[in-house]
Amino acid sequence: MQQREQRIRVLVAEDNRDLCVAVCSLVGAEPDMEIAGSIQQAHALLDAARSGDVAVVILDLNLAGESSVPALHAMRRELPRVGVVVYSGYDRCDLSSVLPDDGSVEYVSKAGEANTLLDAIRRVARAAGSLG
Repeated sequence: MQQREQRIRVLVAEDNRDLCVAVCSLVGAEPDMEIAGSIQQAHALLDAARSGDVAVVILDLNLAGESSVPALHAMRRELPRVGVVVYSGYDRCDLSSVLPDDGSVEYVSKAGEANTLLDAIRRVARAAGSLG
């Protein structure tokens, strides 16, 4: 009997509907990943991450006009085994003071290549300890 390979469960936190659909399609097409859900508001982040058996969150820093940075920090405290890929249009230099520097959080520009996002998901899942 073959053992089923563990898939990375990804929660997408993005308020742009078209971009959310595109990211979900991209991630869902990967054989080692699956979509655990999507949210559009920062205040829903912790509950969604807790209830969805999530390994990685793809997180926009501005959800429905609200900063998701406080939710990011709360999630890092309460759910340290969940990796985060900050997927943003903001300049990485502007974010150095708000992003943890422990390998479980990475920044990916929305202007970048799709493979950059997929590679970051895999790295943060490993760094956060979500995968064996």
